[in-house]
Amino acid sequence: MSYPTPTPDQVAFFQRHGWLVVQDAIPQADLDLIETHCQRLIDEKESLAYDWAWDARESKDERTFRIIQSRPHFVWPEIEDQPFRKWLAMFGSGLMNLQMEFWYDQFLGKPPGKSVPTYWHQDEGYWGRNLDDKGITCWIPLHDVDATNGCMHFIDGGHRQGVLTHHLVDGVQSDLLTCEVDEADMVVCPLSRGDVTFHHSKTPHMTTANTGDAYRKALANHMQAVGAGGEGDHYPWKVKVNQHTGDRSRPGEGA
Repeated sequence: MSYPTPTPDQVAFFQRHGWLVVQDAIPQADLDLIETHCQRLIDEKESLAYDWAWDARESKDERTFRIIQSRPHFVWPEIEDQPFRKWLAMFGSGLMNLQMEFWYDQFLGKPPGKSVPTYWHQDEGYWGRNLDDKGITCWIPLHDVDATNGCMHFIDGGHRQGVLTHHLVDGVQSDLLTCEVDEADMVVCPLSRGDVTFHHSKTPHMTTANTGDAYRKALANHMQAVGAGGEGDHYPWKVKVNQHTGDRSRPGEGA
């Protein structure tokens, strides 16, 4: 199986809607390899991961890891040379009509029964004005997903609404942000293993809590326009959280 290239219809759909499902994008053998390495991030989460939904009532040592957040390269430096990494930038460039490059990834694991939603947000809400219309994300689930175990939900056409006001999620010690959206335009995207989604950095999106009986495992891959320079010129709601201490600061204020 070869990796697909974006068709004119897919490009037009993405530019109109701000999101896209690509079916049978990742070969099963490549997913097996990704999943094998990401499983270690779950097994050794206390030393290799953060809790992106750290309950403010819990100490660091008592965190229940409601959303495991980590980076595969911690256990798999060879990920940089994997075929899917090169494909991401090619496909994303076609959708954005910009030369895109891989920026960073996040493994996001949701345990069964005790996870929480990844609430409505826009990636640019985290990244800042520096990435204004210059970012795209590919979300790769490592198994079948639907609304019961945490699939993607998008606000259709939401990338044309500008950056919405975000705020911290009540009761969460980490930097999890959320924004208010009109769910009348919500699209739910169940996927089979091998399918992926792409979304524009201004597209509001969320994933539900995992109410299934096994871990929800997904790899989010963020790309930026070549020369964009990464995140910066942050919005006033942006905070940084030291996951060792729980201390919060604004960008530029230190750790």
